[in-house]
Amino acid sequence: MDGALDDAIVAMPYDDLDMSLRRRVSHLQDRAYGPSDGQTDTDNTNLHDPALNGRSFMLFDDGRLASYAGVLTTTIHVDGERFTASGLSCVATDPDHLRQGFASRVIAAATRYIESSGVDVGIFTSAPALAHLYGAAGDWQVAPDVVLIGSRDPNALTSTSLGVVVLMRLFSQHALANFNSLRRGTINLGLPVGQFW
Repeated sequence: MDGALDDAIVAMPYDDLDMSLRRRVSHLQDRAYGPSDGQTDTDNTNLHDPALNGRSFMLFDDGRLASYAGVLTTTIHVDGERFTASGLSCVATDPDHLRQGFASRVIAAATRYIESSGVDVGIFTSAPALAHLYGAAGDWQVAPDVVLIGSRDPNALTSTSLGVVVLMRLFSQHALANFNSLRRGTINLGLPVGQFW
C-alpha cells in the first residue's frame, strides 16, 4: 500500500487490491448505487479496466470501507494533438456514512494525485446535482461546451445520452496552449463499448 492519507484514506493501484478488498469496493458500489443488474454482485472484482491504470482511494471508518474514488488514466487525441488524461470514476460513499464529509475527502485525495501525476488533462462526468461537490473538493469546473464520448461506436456511452455534466481541469502547458480545442466540442476517450467515466 502507498500509505495513509489524512489518517484514514489508503491509496494504491486498483490491480494491487486483494480479492477481499475488491469485493468490499464492489459491495460499496452496490450499496451506494444499487446493483447494476438488479442482483447483488459482490463478486464483481473487475471494477476498473486494467488498461486504464486504475488507482484506488479508500476511506475507512473504524475498519469499514466508507467512501471510495478511483482514478483512471488514458491517452486522448483532440484536433490532432495527443494528451494524457485522468478522471475520477466510481466515486461512492456508503449510505450509512453520508453527510460526514467522506466523499469530499476521497475526491480531494484523488484530485491531489491527479494534479501531481503529470497528466495534461483531468476530465470525467458527474450527475449535475453533484458538480458542486467536485468543485468544492477538487476545484473541478463544469465544461458546458464539451461532450465526452466513450468511443466512436454508435452504441458508445456519452455524457449527453447519460444526462451528466463534464468536469474538467487543464494541468500542463500543452493542455493550456490547446485551451480552445479542449474546452469545446467532443472528446473521445477511446474506451470499449460499455465503458465510461
